[in-house]
Amino acid sequence: MSNNDLKLIKDKILEDGKVGELLDLMGCEYVDKKNNRYEAQLPFKFESPNKRSVQVYLNESLSSRIRTLGESDIDIYGLVSYIVFDRYSEEERRNDLPKAKRWICEKLGYAEFINGSYTPMPTNDHLKWLREVKKQRKKKRNLENVENQIYEDEVLDQYIMMPHQVYIDEGIAYQTQGEFQIGYDLKSQRIIFPIHNSFGEIVSIKGRTIFDNYEELDIYKFMYLINFNKMIELYNWHRALFYILETKEVIIYEGEKTCWLSSQYGFRNCVAISGDDLSEWQVYMIKGLGSDINTVIALDKDKSIEAVKKQAAKFGKTRNVYALWDSKNLYRDKESPTDRGEDTFKQFYNECRFKIHN
Repeated sequence: MSNNDLKLIKDKILEDGKVGELLDLMGCEYVDKKNNRYEAQLPFKFESPNKRSVQVYLNESLSSRIRTLGESDIDIYGLVSYIVFDRYSEEERRNDLPKAKRWICEKLGYAEFINGSYTPMPTNDHLKWLREVKKQRKKKRNLENVENQIYEDEVLDQYIMMPHQVYIDEGIAYQTQGEFQIGYDLKSQRIIFPIHNSFGEIVSIKGRTIFDNYEELDIYKFMYLINFNKMIELYNWHRALFYILETKEVIIYEGEKTCWLSSQYGFRNCVAISGDDLSEWQVYMIKGLGSDINTVIALDKDKSIEAVKKQAAKFGKTRNVYALWDSKNLYRDKESPTDRGEDTFKQFYNECRFKIHN
């Protein structure tokens, strides 16, 4: 099996428009094509209700994600290995690559790739190494020269800027909601809060539906009312920076609400990635604080230890990286580290802290 085969198969899948069919063949449900990707629900055996859990992007790599399981650095072959053959570690998927390739070819009728190697006319690319150097330099420049559009604070005037009972019921105090500027949008019927950049300037507004049956209504629980690039921001950075530098520690959560409750409990040195996968830019921001800052990754209960290790690996091996991992079964599936109240969180922080590497 050659790497060239693997690339050509991906090209053919794209050309033939077979991504949706492949997801169906894997047993995925609610397969739906978006602008630049396909989304689907995991097969029944995974017991995941999220209809957007699986994502396959329509690029030359067919890069894929399983959002609810913290898998983000896989391609279509890795996705097949994970879903069809239950290969959950990176090493298992790498060893199982020929099996995933054969499964795809057999299901799609690509017989020319099954026996032997399908190889087009070879080419000698003597400048490939130079293009790779250029690509890396361009990536570094891009990290240093990107920003979101900024909106004046008056953008919040269109909303009712008052704490909401839904969050009061979830333990978020009136004062905490005021600090994080919780409000309500009559038009979209969503609880809202602003998203700031690292300088404290508003770059977006995020809204949460008030309807508990949002899945039945086929609407998103959360959505951004102003589009922006969330990959280049860390939620709560501008508030947390002083406390991060003071404590020499940054706690990384998935969701914004976890930051609110963490701050309410006295752990203000926290940020949220607004998802489950740290972007290169977000890692760049944290690493820019210096190697003496300890990094603590605290994902939700439903993420595997492999998912946590994958995020930790993005910081390299020259700094202290820890995980808050629920070794004492303090939480139920899908709960965040702050969902069980202040006492449980403090026990979790003090007794379930493990060093990943240094």
